[in-house]
Amino acid sequence: MKITFENLGCIEQGSVELNDFTIFCGKNNSGKTYAMYSIYALFGRRFNTSFTLDFVKPIVDTLKQTGNYCIDIEEILTKYKAEMLSYIGMDFNNNISTLFGVPNEHFVNTKIKLQFGVSNDEILAKIKEGDFFGDKMSYSGGLGEWTWIVNNAEAKIYLELVNANNIVAGSLQYRISKNLIWTIFSGWFFSYNELNRKSFLLPAERAGINLFYKELFSVRNFLLQESQNDNVDAMQLLHGVTGARYAEPIKDYLQFLSNINMKGFQDITSDYSEYAKALQNNVVNGSYEIDDFGNISFAPNSSKIKLPLHFSSSTVKTLFGLVFYLKHSAKKGDYLMIDEPELNLHPENQRLVARLLAQLVNAGLKVVVSTHSDYFMSELNNLMMLRKEFSEKASLMKAYNYKDDELLDVNRVSAYLFKEKTIDVMKKDNVEGIITESFNQVSNALNSAANEIYFASQEG
Repeated sequence: MKITFENLGCIEQGSVELNDFTIFCGKNNSGKTYAMYSIYALFGRRFNTSFTLDFVKPIVDTLKQTGNYCIDIEEILTKYKAEMLSYIGMDFNNNISTLFGVPNEHFVNTKIKLQFGVSNDEILAKIKEGDFFGDKMSYSGGLGEWTWIVNNAEAKIYLELVNANNIVAGSLQYRISKNLIWTIFSGWFFSYNELNRKSFLLPAERAGINLFYKELFSVRNFLLQESQNDNVDAMQLLHGVTGARYAEPIKDYLQFLSNINMKGFQDITSDYSEYAKALQNNVVNGSYEIDDFGNISFAPNSSKIKLPLHFSSSTVKTLFGLVFYLKHSAKKGDYLMIDEPELNLHPENQRLVARLLAQLVNAGLKVVVSTHSDYFMSELNNLMMLRKEFSEKASLMKAYNYKDDELLDVNRVSAYLFKEKTIDVMKKDNVEGIITESFNQVSNALNSAANEIYFASQEG
């Protein structure tokens, strides 16, 4: 999928096309987080469609006249796929201020366009494979009584109107439009509900959130309780509850942490739990534990003492969310998004995390990261170079402890450089991997300065 941004934060114009492994590079304040949050909103949140599709109106008219209608999904895709994607993009633009938790005036000129590079045959195949929409869904009340049944095998939708007298045509057009969008596109991006999100984002603020999420929820709960007291100004307290505005990814991560001690959450074992174990053994060097009250502790491998999270290292604080996501929530085809995976990590651990993410991509997760780390990028390039066949490959992999499941196909990796209010595709090849010119320029300047300073000081 290709996503084009126009006037989004500091990005005046630019596009990214998501790959199995997508990397954002660039200086601070160049728009990387804006882009990542926008992609997250598309893949990770319930998509609150607020539009009605024009081509649905004749369907409603016929349904009111005859009482039933059959929608052929293949026909809809052939005629109206571009129109539906256009509406999704417009609706996304209308909700972007909510995503970032700021007033609408910050995004007056923002436009985000979607180009869905998946053929109709592929969409139909996924619909026919699925069974989620096969159940009969009935609606009543202000919309009258009607049913919506998706036959996955036939890729058709059967509508039946039971009571046409109470139907509100505009409301029915809206409901059919929304259900149609979900049926066709939810298997590819935005999630159908909160329990079936297709993405997980680790924000740059994760270390602090991991420490204080309980306090943040406690303060809000206290204010809500106090609002019931007759002696306080409920509206003033309510302002205290709603006044702290966070971007949606921050709120979602807070909610994820609040769920970790819910009954049954830790009983779930994801298909990626072994990677969580490897992350704890090789990088964190210990294991996390959560008690019945949601308190997080850390048990180092070298000690029998459990440490409260606030008393542990910055690496331990930073990686907690990733470990628990991989252990309990990750699903094949999901988008794992990390803002600065190198955060608080020693260069050696940055390399190990790069290898882990490569393993996850090879195991079926989609990964999107923003990074400032030359170590991280250099390790990914090593994994891409080692993917080729050459005479010394086996001996080099053994010498530097590389594994087959870490090696990356360069065609599955895309990188983008955010600079000068735009987004450039970073060059890549089978020889070096991703060409990191921006990092190389800084390294060369640093080395030049060091050499001049050293030789000048020796002469002195």
